[in-house]
Amino acid sequence: MLILTGTGVNNRDISQLAIEQIKQADELLLDLYTNHISKEELSNLSMLCAKEPKLLSRSDLEENAGQIVERAKRAKIAILVSGDPLIATTHHTILDLAAKAHVEYMVCHSSSIFSAAIGESGLDIYKFGPTTTITFWSEKYRPVSFIDAIKKNIDNAQHTLALFDYHYEEQRRMRLGEAIVLLHAADEQRGHGLMDKERMLLVMGDIGKQTQQIKYVQLGAVDKEVLKGFEGKTLCMIVPGKLSFAEEDALKRF
Repeated sequence: MLILTGTGVNNRDISQLAIEQIKQADELLLDLYTNHISKEELSNLSMLCAKEPKLLSRSDLEENAGQIVERAKRAKIAILVSGDPLIATTHHTILDLAAKAHVEYMVCHSSSIFSAAIGESGLDIYKFGPTTTITFWSEKYRPVSFIDAIKKNIDNAQHTLALFDYHYEEQRRMRLGEAIVLLHAADEQRGHGLMDKERMLLVMGDIGKQTQQIKYVQLGAVDKEVLKGFEGKTLCMIVPGKLSFAEEDALKRF
């Protein structure tokens, strides 16, 4: 049997059902490819589950996923995933493989950055357009689709949840300063004219954790002090579209 278990936005939002299943599992695996987890969070997870999870790599979750499914034919295998396990398409692929191999599976859901960030913002969830990810650039890979998504949502009077990229090989989370540089560069390349100094951003760090921080700030006012305040956190941002009076009041908290 294969079990996908969400650990939530703070890696401790595991349901009672999930804990019961984990305790019965023959093998406990932890997905480190789709999200970052600190040593302290890993230790807390191990204590909560009363088991030491085996860490999964990118290859384990992609080209070698079939091996996990094969083992699940003979044993009960639980995979821990940050947030909700079915948000990333990677895990849908594993379930598809399990279904084709006639392997029984179940999913234990948990909190997700999609619901947590939008909920914390005070903005109307029905006014959000498609989510996008601000992606790291390399010499040969310089995607700008994120600025196009933001432009389309703004044109439709919708808000945009923009996730920050995570570099698995370097175990590195995108910093706020890096994201802003990429927003400016992509906007200039496309010629949208979105990222002027008066553009308002809702910057969100460590959502759902005790270290959570949220700041509603003009792009031109993101100075060294603001950057320092979000240093070391797992970040995302919301680019608001057209705001209602209630939403404007909600953002005044930040």
